[in-house]
Amino acid sequence: MIRKYGGYLGSLAAPVAGAASIDPTGSTALAATGLKTAGWFSALFGRAETLDALKARIVAELHALQKQRPKLRFTVIIDDTDRLDVAEAVEVLRLARKAADFPLVSYVVCFDGRILSKQVETALSISNGREYLERIFQDVVHIPPQEPFALRRYLKRLLRNSFQTEMNAQDNEAQYRLEVVFDRWGGALLNTPRDVVRLHQAVQLAWPEVPKGSDFCDFVWLQLVKLKWPDFYAWVQNYVQNVGSYRDRGRPGDAESATAGKGLLTLLERFGWHERLFLSGLDEILPGLKQLRYSREGADFDVFKFEQGELEYFERGRRLGSPSHWRGYFAFALPTYAVKDSELFELRAACKSNPDAAASLIRSMLARPHERPGHFLGVLLDRLMDEPVGYDKEESAGLFYAFTETMDDVERTTGFNDTEGRNAIWETSRFLLRKNSPSNLIQVLKDGASLSWLSFIMRDQGFALGKPEGHRSNPENAWVTENDFQEAIAVTIGRFEHIGMKEIFELPAPLNPLFCWAQLGDQADVKARFLEATKTHAEFLKAVGTFKGWANSSNTGVHHPIHAQYIAYFADPDDVYARLNRLAFNGKPKHREVAKALLAEWVPLKPET
Repeated sequence: MIRKYGGYLGSLAAPVAGAASIDPTGSTALAATGLKTAGWFSALFGRAETLDALKARIVAELHALQKQRPKLRFTVIIDDTDRLDVAEAVEVLRLARKAADFPLVSYVVCFDGRILSKQVETALSISNGREYLERIFQDVVHIPPQEPFALRRYLKRLLRNSFQTEMNAQDNEAQYRLEVVFDRWGGALLNTPRDVVRLHQAVQLAWPEVPKGSDFCDFVWLQLVKLKWPDFYAWVQNYVQNVGSYRDRGRPGDAESATAGKGLLTLLERFGWHERLFLSGLDEILPGLKQLRYSREGADFDVFKFEQGELEYFERGRRLGSPSHWRGYFAFALPTYAVKDSELFELRAACKSNPDAAASLIRSMLARPHERPGHFLGVLLDRLMDEPVGYDKEESAGLFYAFTETMDDVERTTGFNDTEGRNAIWETSRFLLRKNSPSNLIQVLKDGASLSWLSFIMRDQGFALGKPEGHRSNPENAWVTENDFQEAIAVTIGRFEHIGMKEIFELPAPLNPLFCWAQLGDQADVKARFLEATKTHAEFLKAVGTFKGWANSSNTGVHHPIHAQYIAYFADPDDVYARLNRLAFNGKPKHREVAKALLAEWVPLKPET
């Protein structure tokens, strides 16, 4: 009979978590039954036996039970009443009133009085919902909210039980950030034990799916703002997505920095952090915010103001603010433009133990599809450059060898960058060699496949040593000694002489070997070889075309001038110009158009003063 009555009521009720799960003191352990839905009411009142008759029978049975077990009591806890829909909440109240006088049974109904009163007023169209509640409940106990420090301790205890390794951060920086998350952000956003439980459950659910090596503290903070401050969560997602554009060789729009800064300060007004950003500790969680200032007289709203090495620091820690790792915190996967940390480690290991394998890895990165050819290799080298510790002797030598086997292919694949006026991957490679000087220079120069790139590196070291004569030295950029450089140049020029001038014209970026030969070798010999290699008109036009440079001006945009002063290293510029004119007006049609195009880019020698 009781089961029958309970069956009717069971359609209105569902088990809820025990009170202990939301008690930060851990002292409560009550069996609880919560009413979560108010469906099937029509079915209850449409039975052949009325609820009143059934209730009378239950009361009689309970009285009999009371005589047998005088100390027995049933406590029914109905939790979260105010979280139901308006109509359902009122039906629960009616149901509780119907069953409130069962013997041996006590009811504890948990609710927020302000919210439930409003629900009653709305559902019943009355003016005072509080009076209605007072007619139902004999006594209302107002429980004060949990102290913020108790909630923070409760959260720490839950996280330590579930994530012992992550919570036992050893270094001071990690401990400080944990304090920022718990004390400042947790203190501001965690209001109830339910908030703590929801946050803990969110971390439990998602943390195992986040890419390995991610920052636990950052993830807890992100889940906290996701649950408790959706507007700020949306701002964070947009901000780190823009941070990611820097690794994709882009940047936010011109107005984006100020717009994002203003939006941030507006949001932080909620806790009074907009005037003193340091109070929030936000600049410990996200990069580019340390210079954000605000005053009543004026404001500097700009964000994305990264300090030197700041992005690299976040990247090494695989932080939420890392341009290569941010997406893993939201979608559990790296950004599409990013390079995996494992690929970085694999290349370094191969440089040390198997340089040929390292060269193969570089080729595979070069071939990986992207709208900008060579993008992933460029990102990989940028990541190598960001490593704080230099390489040992074997690793540096292996990296140099891998470069010599692949860098001319890089130029062939990526081509000349008209936006930057340089090959960014080559630029990064020379900085990597300055940072990790190889010991196998002479050996690699003798038969390295990328002769054009090797010429580029030799010119870089020549300039660092003050070569050619008259050039100001930059010894801080030199990783080759004077004696080794002289030997290296002899080997390099020997290779130029062996393949000949015509073959050099066919190399990618031929200006590097041409000027390496002319500036660091016998210029008279170079001019003679140039003359020999340009006897036919086709050879001459091809040779002159290799001297196209790069320039970008406001009135003409990007163009490719041919400077007579550079031609002078290889031939008489007046003779070259005169020959171009003859071909432009009297040459064969196929030569005429080419000559005219070259003349259009010609920049004459500046007159001597």
